[in-house]
Amino acid sequence: MDRSKPPLSVVPGGAQISPSGELAKSPDVPPLAGLTSNERRVWKYICDSLAEAGLEHITAGLPIMVIVRTYSDWLEAVRVCEEKKTRYQTSNNGWVSEAPWAADERRLKSELGQWLPKACLTIPSLSKVRKESGVESGQDDLFGAMAGHGRDRPASNG
Repeated sequence: MDRSKPPLSVVPGGAQISPSGELAKSPDVPPLAGLTSNERRVWKYICDSLAEAGLEHITAGLPIMVIVRTYSDWLEAVRVCEEKKTRYQTSNNGWVSEAPWAADERRLKSELGQWLPKACLTIPSLSKVRKESGVESGQDDLFGAMAGHGRDRPASNG
């Protein structure tokens, strides 16, 4: 173990821009990922979005990789659906079923719906992280002053 490295610790304010005003650091693309140029653009977009939101994501390389690939595959499936101009196919005996390319598009969209919140890439997931980390959302506490006033008053014994 290399003792010259500082120990790991929780960064206070991990869901906001650092006190120095610097953006959160982004991870490198995982080894052997072999991203295409379009996938690299998606990677950069995701990392830039997380950094601008002030979210620490340096250890999120693998989940981001899954999201990049799933998103790219979903875009391709959407393109195929539009190209074929149908989501259903009819067999020779009249049976109508979902086309394989439409099933792929639906499955990939569902997978994105599961992965995006895990990486804080949805508004509700970002709000939840900020709330749990103590970062103020900007909404006033309507009853905070009243509750504080009640707590500060001495109890009467009469």
